[in-house]
Order: sequence, then C-alpha cells, then structure tokens
Amino acid sequence: MSVFWRLTLAYYICAVLFYNRTFFAWRDRRPVLAGLLQFAAYFVIGGMLTWAYRELPWPLLGLWPVPAVVCLAAFALFEAVNNKMMVYRTGQQFRYTLTFVTHDILALLFILLCAPTRVLYETGNIVADPWVIFFVGVLVVTKMFSVFIFMVEQDLYGRDYPTIDESFVTMLMRLIFYLIVLLPGWRWVLWFVVWLWACRVARRNRLLDFSRFALYFGAVGATAVGFLAKWSFYLQL
Repeated sequence: MSVFWRLTLAYYICAVLFYNRTFFAWRDRRPVLAGLLQFAAYFVIGGMLTWAYRELPWPLLGLWPVPAVVCLAAFALFEAVNNKMMVYRTGQQFRYTLTFVTHDILALLFILLCAPTRVLYETGNIVADPWVIFFVGVLVVTKMFSVFIFMVEQDLYGRDYPTIDESFVTMLMRLIFYLIVLLPGWRWVLWFVVWLWACRVARRNRLLDFSRFALYFGAVGATAVGFLAKWSFYLQL
C-alpha cells in the first residue's frame, strides 16, 4: 500500500495548492490553463513521491497492468477533470458538503484502484511508510478538515468564507490535537483534556473566533486521524 499512501499524500499536497478561493476565481477566468497546471502538479508531485515504485506494473483501475507513468497521467487527468466537475447544485440539500465528500471519495477510490499492492501481499502491512501517513494526517486535519467544516457551515447557515486568521488558528488547534494523540502511552489523554479545555475557554471568552462545530469536530476528527498515524508507527516497532 506504499504507493496508495504516497499518491494520497500527493493528492492532499495539491489540495493545499488548489483548494482556495484565489485559485477557484482564476480557474473560472482561465479554465484551460488552470487544468493544465493541475495536471502538471498532480503528475509531477505524484511521480516524485512514487519514484521508487516506478518499475512495478500498476493496475489501471484494477484492470490492466500498465507502466507507472500511464497510471500517473491517468490520475493527473482524472483529478484535473474531477476538480472542474465540483459543481454545487442549487437547491440540493447539503450541496456543498456532499459535493466535497463525493469528490474526495472518488479521488481516493481512483488512487486505490491504480496503486500496486505487491508490498501488501509481501508484508501484510496496510500502513507501511509511517512518516508518509503522518504527513497525510497533518494535511487532512489542517487543510481538508478546514474545507469540510466550511462546507458544512455553508450548508447550515450560509457562513462567509473564513478569514486567514480564523483558518490559521483552527488549523493550528487541530494540529495540536493530532500531535497530542501521538504521545506514547496514555499521557495523551491528560494533554488532550487540557488542550480541549483551553480551546473551550478561549472560544467562550471570544479570544478565538470559531464555531462549536469546528471545535468538537476538529477535536474528534484529529484524534481519529492521529490514531491511524500512531498505529502505523507502532506496527513498525
């Protein structure tokens, strides 16, 4: 599963680059150029992260063994098109959240169907490369959770786009939850409670401006992702 996790990391690195209001506005003005840029980014970053596995046959959509470069090109093309197809249908309930979740599921499914699994058969380990999984977790709890929380709140009450300060503070808050879970033993529980209490006090006293949903979803979500990263490290011991 090494290729799967590395391509997933490439996907989330590109999400940091392209999931923002500035890029979306530019994409609307220059759709062809934006599509080419996305294709190049997915192809190059994905190729760099999976370079060590370039000699393996990759299963294109789980059907045909092809050279790695073919799957990388298919992955890059799929993502360039998939990003363009992110259309929020007017009148659909929870349209922003459903569109975002569907987009992510399709991307991860495509990666799974194109990633060679020979290493899994040889080792029986689905969480090889713990440091890759660690950085996947970092990007998920920071950038991807930010986008998801915004989409949910946009559906619920049409909130404004978060400011840079709010985005930075909430991403840092979730990153600290994530890192706390990685502490050895059970000491993480104490620090988790302390940090949750501090965030609640800061929010209640308006020292930090974020919603209750952002706080509790961020805490629970970062903890769940943190356990995946923690599990991958422990399996390597």
